[in-house]
Amino acid sequence: MRGMALMLVALLAGTAVASAQRPRVRPEIRPYAGALIPTGDLRNFFHDAPMVGVQAAVELKPSLHLVGAFGWVAAQNRFPVAQDNVNVFKYDVGMELGLVRSLGGAWELRPFIGAGIGGRTYDYQAASLATKTCTSGYGAVGTEFQIARTALRLEARHNVFCYRSPITSGSSQTRSDIGLTFGVAYHLR
Repeated sequence: MRGMALMLVALLAGTAVASAQRPRVRPEIRPYAGALIPTGDLRNFFHDAPMVGVQAAVELKPSLHLVGAFGWVAAQNRFPVAQDNVNVFKYDVGMELGLVRSLGGAWELRPFIGAGIGGRTYDYQAASLATKTCTSGYGAVGTEFQIARTALRLEARHNVFCYRSPITSGSSQTRSDIGLTFGVAYHLR
């Protein structure tokens, strides 16, 4: 009985210590703008295009973030159709791992790497081209320059995704592009 009581006290004490060490979760909102640059065979079908979007992040530790993102690309395709506009919608979730270095004063440098998975939808405006959705993944590198709750953010993403032709109903092919963005990160707490 005495051994059970000691184990219970030790368990409760361990739980109290673990909860005291739990990191403070800090939500962030990150609007961005940039460009999407098709690579490889995808350049045969699309031009470089502007991109805007927003990320929502949760800082689990200063060096670890959980990230969700939504982006819109106003692209033009190279298919032989009169209406060549296409809306590309990108959505994903991922993780970022980084460092925090003081730059002096209140400024911090926060370089990071990240990875995630998600989806991508191509919504063609030409009636003869079918809307297609497929899975995607990404790897990212970037940095933030932070002062207080606000940071300037630069990010480069290499996106890899399956692509289905809007003309044929054939199988999907693996394609990639590069996303370059500049944004602001605002830490809500």
